[in-house]
Amino acid sequence: MGFTTCFVYNLNYNERMKITEKEKIFYSVSTFLPRKIIDFRLLNEKGKHPEIFPAVLLFADISGFTAMSEKFARLGKQGSEEVNKIINSFFDPLIKIVYKWQGDIYRFGGDAFLSFFPEKITTFNASERAINAAVEISKFVKAHRTTKTKLGSSKIKIHIGLTKGTIYFQDLKNNFFLGGRIVNNLMEMIDIAGPGEIVVSPEVKKDLSDVIFKPKNGVWKYVGFGKKLAEPKLETLKLSTKIINNKSGELVNYIPDWLFKRIELKPYFDHKDGEHRKIAIVFLHWAGIPYDTNPKRASEILDSFYKVMKQLTEKYDGWINTLDSYKDSERVLAVFGFPHAYEDDEKRAVMFTYEILNNPKLKLLKLRAGINFGSVFAAPVGSELRREYTILGDAVNLSARLAAKAEDRTIVVSEPIFNKTYGIFEYEFLGEKEYKGKKKKITTYKLTKKKKMEKKALGRWLSESEKIVGRDKEIVRLQELVKLCANGKGQVIGIMGEPGIGKSRLVQEFIKISKENGYQICVGNCLSYGSAFSYHPWTQILTDFFSILPGDSLKVRASKIKEKCTIVDKKLLEWLPVIGEVMGVSFPENNLTKYLDAKIRKQRVFDIIFDFIKFITQTKPVNIVIEDLHWADTASMELVNYIGRNIEDKSILLTLVYRPLKRKEEFLEKDWTTELKLKELSKEDSLELVKNLLNIKDIPDDLKRVIITKSQGNPFYIEELIKSLIEQSYIVEEKKTWRFKGDINRLELPDSVEAVILSRIDRLDLKERDVLQVVSVLGREFDEFLINGIYPQPQYLKRALGNLERFDLIKQEKSEGQQRYFFKHILTQEVAYGTLSFARRQELHRQTGSFIETQLKERKEEFLGLLSYHFYQGEDYEKSLLYSVEAGEKAKKVYANEEAIEFFTRAIDSYKKLERKL
Repeated sequence: MGFTTCFVYNLNYNERMKITEKEKIFYSVSTFLPRKIIDFRLLNEKGKHPEIFPAVLLFADISGFTAMSEKFARLGKQGSEEVNKIINSFFDPLIKIVYKWQGDIYRFGGDAFLSFFPEKITTFNASERAINAAVEISKFVKAHRTTKTKLGSSKIKIHIGLTKGTIYFQDLKNNFFLGGRIVNNLMEMIDIAGPGEIVVSPEVKKDLSDVIFKPKNGVWKYVGFGKKLAEPKLETLKLSTKIINNKSGELVNYIPDWLFKRIELKPYFDHKDGEHRKIAIVFLHWAGIPYDTNPKRASEILDSFYKVMKQLTEKYDGWINTLDSYKDSERVLAVFGFPHAYEDDEKRAVMFTYEILNNPKLKLLKLRAGINFGSVFAAPVGSELRREYTILGDAVNLSARLAAKAEDRTIVVSEPIFNKTYGIFEYEFLGEKEYKGKKKKITTYKLTKKKKMEKKALGRWLSESEKIVGRDKEIVRLQELVKLCANGKGQVIGIMGEPGIGKSRLVQEFIKISKENGYQICVGNCLSYGSAFSYHPWTQILTDFFSILPGDSLKVRASKIKEKCTIVDKKLLEWLPVIGEVMGVSFPENNLTKYLDAKIRKQRVFDIIFDFIKFITQTKPVNIVIEDLHWADTASMELVNYIGRNIEDKSILLTLVYRPLKRKEEFLEKDWTTELKLKELSKEDSLELVKNLLNIKDIPDDLKRVIITKSQGNPFYIEELIKSLIEQSYIVEEKKTWRFKGDINRLELPDSVEAVILSRIDRLDLKERDVLQVVSVLGREFDEFLINGIYPQPQYLKRALGNLERFDLIKQEKSEGQQRYFFKHILTQEVAYGTLSFARRQELHRQTGSFIETQLKERKEEFLGLLSYHFYQGEDYEKSLLYSVEAGEKAKKVYANEEAIEFFTRAIDSYKKLERKL
């Protein structure tokens, strides 16, 4: 019997409607896996792992999509969606052909896929089945080689390679790998095949006496059939409900949690799925595993290597997208910024790669990597029979090229990665180099080593404005608290605000004030990926306290800790094992420490660290600053609360900097706590900040409008916007005066700001995130009845809107009995809207227009502008033309000439687009 999962393909629409929700989810999950994994997990076809078996490999590479991508590039994000849609329209029939001839799809790779045909599963041998599949695939592509698109016709071709041998297949428990020299040979062989050609290895030709070939560069090119095989009947198997209920959980382990949640929400995929993102992309090559000569040893090495990769991607919150093969190696594609975005995704990607190349467990492997940052489209590729969720875009291709050309044990990065990480790593400039598929030369850098010291957390706010703007009241209050504390009245100070609101800039000013008043400053910062690092901010503070330097050996560190403890209190020497545990330095256990349980041990850590802080206050007051407390590990937060409750009569300032916390911490409830909630800058202060940044007295009106409408008083965004405007030549210096010029509608958000907002959106529950994306189509403000009318799952809506309000992303207001909502920050609406695929955007715009048109007939005059906008964005140009004209006439009647011109221009454009469709 052959593979089992063909039954998914054979279920017609009516049958699918009869199956349970759990079965729908199971079928959807199964499409993300090779049938070999499904058979192994569900039907107890348990061979040895790694499994070594004879098979024929088929690699199909569709060409023409690169040229199509370049043509569609002028459409921006929409172009990548169109290309993906066309790729999937080809993959659907090609996958069916592979499955019909009892093949299995291993992986997809952009516009290519690798499949394998095991021996001894049907009456036909693997070579016969594979060549028949290859010929059918080639014929289909030739029959559809001219593809019509909205930008004209494109030519699509395919070249295919077949080889035969022993395959190495390993189940990694939550992933899978297929490799061996046979795969590397196929990757080399495929380059010999020209467009439209099928080439096979001598081993495959030997099996096919009824097929005509001619030699080509050491392989054989297919010419034709002497005698064609009869088409096989597709065997199907209907799995029992019992198997699905009992064992489907085993399949879920192979897909990431976020994808499974998406499947639970909607267990089907279509061309509207996908998101636009800016992410860091890592291609990491490895070689040196003896798959063919010592499979057992290969299994141990690969398992160890994969565990290291898995642990590090989890540490830096990345995602292992795929494992596949190259000509001389295997490779992994790991991404940072999808599905979860952070402000420092570039740093996470480099840290991940650096730690792999410097892991002592992997020193015998040949490793090399390429890292790039850029715009991608994350979407499902394939069909309802077999698919993968993958990352598409030119940024991915460049990362692959960088890795392919890198030397052994090197990391090569692009300029965007270098620009965001040179403060942490040292690089060697490699110059401008040519890479396949790139018209222009690419500037690259080779990572040489990690710098001894990272930049201080407080240096992240790169303001060029020496004078702090818009925080006069806060400064006065902080000055009062400094004086109180100096007189022995300890204070907890919370500085709370959204990303970019100026928390670090205010702390920078506060540190300056503290120093002027004779304070010792102790600074620790929490890491966004540091929740697994216990006491991280406190170890930074203790490192300074013990005068430990980055280059100190463990012996020197131990000596410095011991010496300092002797000075503070000789009794602390008995507790060196406990102190050393926190500092990563080992001291021999003694009778006092070796029998302590974990709870008492932790309490002693708290007491001792507090003793160190009190020791400092014997000579001067101290200001302990903890940055990014919202990312604190549990132990660090508990220590913050402990110190906070014990400083009332001490000369200690505990300054905590954070975004809104998930829960109300104990330190907030103390009488000696002051929380400063930073708000957006006023319009006047926003403009004052711009003047300081540009060192100018007057601001052009166009720039004022951009700053006020776009930034909404967010200092971080103001600065990033100014930098972006200068870099893109929207602000130019002429005769020592800055001038604004250019079309503001072409301006894109700076990457760092978009990442800040995306990180908040990504932390939402999937349903809440979906609601946020849908309402973003409605604009900055929207009525409750409108979202009720277009959201497909109203049972989730009320709770989701409530949570979005609680997370301070949207606000609710009641006006004459009608509930309205608005995005608290326009940037959130723009970023949420920007992540939607264009296909889904268009669908939502059309739905909104249709809802208003049908449900608000009596008030249609009131909504003419909205109808014009939504139907135009939804590409329903017939209705867009109608309502744009009506809206233009209405505007003209009230002497709103600019608006009238805009509507009439839209009407003309709609008419032109309609003409092109006819």
